[in-house]
Amino acid sequence: MGSVFVAGATGVIGSAVLAALGEAGADVVAGTHIPEEIEPLAREGVQARVFDFSDQESMVRAMQGCDRLFLTLPLAEGMTRRGHLAVQAAKAAGIGHIVRSSAYAASSDAHWRLGREHGTVDQFVEDSGIPFTILRPNSVMQRFVSVLAPMVRSGVLALPEEYAKVSYIDACDIGACAARLLLDGEAHHGRTYALTGPQGISLAEVAAILSGAIGREVVYRPVDESVYVENLSRDNVPEWTVNMLVSLTRVVKLGMMGNVTGAVAHLTGGEPRSFAAFASDHAGIWS
Repeated sequence: MGSVFVAGATGVIGSAVLAALGEAGADVVAGTHIPEEIEPLAREGVQARVFDFSDQESMVRAMQGCDRLFLTLPLAEGMTRRGHLAVQAAKAAGIGHIVRSSAYAASSDAHWRLGREHGTVDQFVEDSGIPFTILRPNSVMQRFVSVLAPMVRSGVLALPEEYAKVSYIDACDIGACAARLLLDGEAHHGRTYALTGPQGISLAEVAAILSGAIGREVVYRPVDESVYVENLSRDNVPEWTVNMLVSLTRVVKLGMMGNVTGAVAHLTGGEPRSFAAFASDHAGIWS
């Protein structure tokens, strides 16, 4: 058996997959588009190769000697084109199994833009002729320690999601599921799994959990979509990404993201991590 190529290995989900594969002692090649990340990965004993999602030949070279691919894509304009190039590169490199990390409720004919973008890439994977498994995780808890961390520190979560629930999932659980499929996934070829955390919670409930974890008040303040867009634009978020994020908040408000599945337990044998446990473990980040 050859190596596993992890595309986007230093992103939130990619790094979780890399860690899970490392714990299992797998032979892994980490793919990154940032040359400066090669040395830190090497110090951790991880072979890393630079590639460019917009350059198919660079991906073919990076995947050489690998027979399995974990494919996640950055949230950036041109995502579907990059996904198509990655799938074509996988075919050229002789990849024998693709585990694709998509998005919850994604579909090539989804009525919401981000779901449609992800779903189109999923369709490329399905049509490739390469054995595949698709993971569709809900919103990751790590958003609250990255892009939403400043809001948490300010004490106010200002988002346009009303009081709809989301079954947030820890990226580590996604990593564990992907690692299981990459190492022993033949029985799961052709299948799609919706990954969630153990419960659906609203942002008001998120704020209450965060308050308890960090020992000071955090509140949820619903805002109009126009205010959210203005804040993203002020932070120089690209227009395409703004549109994708707005589409996500709209589908949350429709109540489509609060369902809970048993896929994590089915794939890993363990229950998914709760948001309360996540908040407790990361409390220092918001201090």
